[in-house]
Amino acid sequence: MTKVKVFLSFEFERDQGHYRRFFAEVAHGDSCHDIEDYSLNEPYKLHDNKWLKKAHEQISRSDIVIVVIGEDTHNAPGVKKEVTITNQKPRPIFQIRPKDSTGGAVSGAGDEIPWKWKKIDAKISKCLKK
Repeated sequence: MTKVKVFLSFEFERDQGHYRRFFAEVAHGDSCHDIEDYSLNEPYKLHDNKWLKKAHEQISRSDIVIVVIGEDTHNAPGVKKEVTITNQKPRPIFQIRPKDSTGGAVSGAGDEIPWKWKKIDAKISKCLKK
C-alpha cells in the first residue's frame, strides 16, 4: 500500500462534514492507498500571515492536494489561497465532487472527478507517477 500525504482543501465553515467523511472512509479502508492527513483544518482569516505560513508548510509537505467541491467552495477565500499556493509549489491537484454537490468547480484546481473511491484512487496513482 502506497503512503500518500494528502492536503484536503475544503470550505471550513460549511464543508467539515465532507472532510470528516473523506478521512472516515480512508480509515474504513475504502482507499487502496495509505492516506495521511496533511490538511490545515482551520479557518482562513483575511490577512492572516500565520495561517498563510502554515498553509505553505502543509502543502509543501504534501504529495497531493485534493479540493472537495461543496456548494460554495469556489467562492471560499481560504480554498482559493490554498489552490494558489499549490500551483506555486507545484503539487498535483484535483477536485472531487460529492454526489449531492451542485456547487461550481474551483478555478485552477485541476480535473474534477466524482467522489467514488475507484476514481479517486486511480487519480492519486496517476498523480504519483508524474
